[in-house]
Amino acid sequence: MTDTNDAAASPATILQQALDWQAGGAAVALATVVSAWATAPRRAGAQMAVDREGTRCGSLFGPAVDARIAEAALQTLDSRADRLLSVPVDDATALSAGLACGGTMEVRLEAIHDGAGGQVAVLRDALQAVRERRSVVLCTRLADGRRSLWSATAPGEGPWSATARQKARADETGIASVEAEEVLFQVFNAPLRMFVVGAVTTARALLDAARLIGFELTIIDPRPERVEALDWPGAKLMVGEAGPALREVRLDDRSAVVLLSHSPSIDDPAVVEAIGSPAFYIGALGSRRTHAARLERLQQAGFSPAQTARIHGPAGLSIGALGAAEIAASIVAEVISVLRRGEPAA
Repeated sequence: MTDTNDAAASPATILQQALDWQAGGAAVALATVVSAWATAPRRAGAQMAVDREGTRCGSLFGPAVDARIAEAALQTLDSRADRLLSVPVDDATALSAGLACGGTMEVRLEAIHDGAGGQVAVLRDALQAVRERRSVVLCTRLADGRRSLWSATAPGEGPWSATARQKARADETGIASVEAEEVLFQVFNAPLRMFVVGAVTTARALLDAARLIGFELTIIDPRPERVEALDWPGAKLMVGEAGPALREVRLDDRSAVVLLSHSPSIDDPAVVEAIGSPAFYIGALGSRRTHAARLERLQQAGFSPAQTARIHGPAGLSIGALGAAEIAASIVAEVISVLRRGEPAA
């Protein structure tokens, strides 16, 4: 059995490998975490693909535990019967992996084989959605393995649709009971992106804070000297006017826009672009007086109170933040609150 070290493999990479193996004539098993204890290294939705030779792509815990899961996956290939596997991890194994304690993972094992044409087609549709940055939910009825793919944002019909959207909003893969049927809702959300207008010290702190929770960061500023004054590890840099820059990146419902420049000539075009987009969060730094002036300019430009109400200003939760690092923490906290709950925390 091949021991791989690709814990950072993306969902698209794992799904692509599984489908490539299957297309090449190999029987393939997919192992999907459906629940795990709070400090487990992989969230629900993490996957590992295993081919008939035991070669693995992806990781659900670490070499020893992954090997146990892969052995069970091979048995699934023999039986062609999907099942749920309970995987206990003792404290000693957890401690050796740097965790405080062990626990139990529930893993769904399924065989992808030459007789699973419909199943493979739905998986390919899910992979295509990931490539196109479309958020979707792959729903599998556990009783018989029947699958369907739902948009995470578009209205849909059927008993699974509402639960699929709820799961997508929470980034929560898991099993739910819908009309007395146990259904696995597997969320494939587009990557979270944050576009920060203004290459200032707070933006540098925000870069560190947001990257820790998985945001892709882009820094936008028309002033090259400001961009060059600081180091931006891992961020994309766009030197130019913020309005056209945001238009170019095509903001979607997994995008957050944060305005930090304190300059109306830089921030206002960005606000105008963001308000007309599906971005789930728009925040602007500045005092309450500064924000009131911003709202007045926007209303004079023809924007309604309902439209300008989308702007969180001053950006960030009111926690008495002092300095760039604390301000960045307050902004990230507010962004997460809006993402998960649809509104800022009290």
